Amino acid sequence: MKLLVVVASATGRTRRMAEALADGAREAGAKVLLRAPEETQDADLLEADAIALGSGVHMGGIASSMVALFERSAPLWIAGRLRGKLGAAFVSGGEGERGGGELALLALWSWLAENGMLPVSVHNREPGFRDAGCHWGPLARTNPKGGEPGPTEAQLQVCRAHGRHVAECTRRWLAGDTGAK
Repeated sequence: MKLLVVVASATGRTRRMAEALADGAREAGAKVLLRAPEETQDADLLEADAIALGSGVHMGGIASSMVALFERSAPLWIAGRLRGKLGAAFVSGGEGERGGGELALLALWSWLAENGMLPVSVHNREPGFRDAGCHWGPLARTNPKGGEPGPTEAQLQVCRAHGRHVAECTRRWLAGDTGAK
């Protein structure tokens, strides 16, 4: 199973989250390709069984390089070529609380949904959820007022856990196992 992780990271903080997510996915048996939006080709998107999108938060939005990728890949959207893949999202924000981060996560989920992909959420029982969890995806506050600059080890823990979860869901999806009991 192949997981493509596309990450827009101006400071390297969101990239560290991407690397943790990729490590977790590899632990669960996924082959992982890590790319910046500018490097991501249509072939990368098409060959992946699942796609995880990560971005720094910019005034409640996502990086312009991620938006440019979405615009470049519009022909795939028009043709429905990404339909049925699994998807995930993660973000890092500065001093703000959840509002801007959740908006950025929803922007990434919007692209997944527009392409007919099946978004994988973060369960509130995942390790690290209390520190960086949001049902939409891992959300690290990387420059909290008076706190430890992130992503912290606790924030990276939820990224690794989510990477494992995305890979496990993808494996079950490809095998036709919905996991329903």
